[in-house]
Amino acid sequence: MTSGLSSSLPGGLQLKRLVQIGIVVADRDRTTQLLTSLFGIGPFRLVEWPDRAESKYYYRGVEEDIRIRQAFVRLGDVEVELIQPVEGRSGYGDFLDQTGGGIHHVLFEVSDIDPVIQDLAKSGVSVLQSGTGIRPGTRWALLDTREMLGFYVELRHRPGESDGTSIPD
Repeated sequence: MTSGLSSSLPGGLQLKRLVQIGIVVADRDRTTQLLTSLFGIGPFRLVEWPDRAESKYYYRGVEEDIRIRQAFVRLGDVEVELIQPVEGRSGYGDFLDQTGGGIHHVLFEVSDIDPVIQDLAKSGVSVLQSGTGIRPGTRWALLDTREMLGFYVELRHRPGESDGTSIPD
């Protein structure tokens, strides 16, 4: 297993394994129907999050209760995630309110998320939101990079034996 991360280069980390593009939408079902009918994209895996009691979500370091509707589809080697904020205070809802929706984040997988977050904090990059993933054992952190990059960078950690792609039924 490769970590997708190398810290040997001057200037910081090198993320190499892009696994997802996240798009915030106002209406998940309408968006998936249009993507399927206009472009033949699908089938989508539909998810309501949180999907289990132990799921955790933090916004600017404070635990929050939110609800989002998601849709996932693989396009080649990259997964596309559609996110519709439904309830609660979240970066997804803020993004939808500010922009009307669109490309929200690119997600890179890392083998050990905590040292990466700590290293990036030294460069002034903070975590906007974080939580446990819909895939068992995964954790994620959305970095507050929108001002500097125009989009967010998300990191996902998956435990040793998880393939990081399976979504439970």
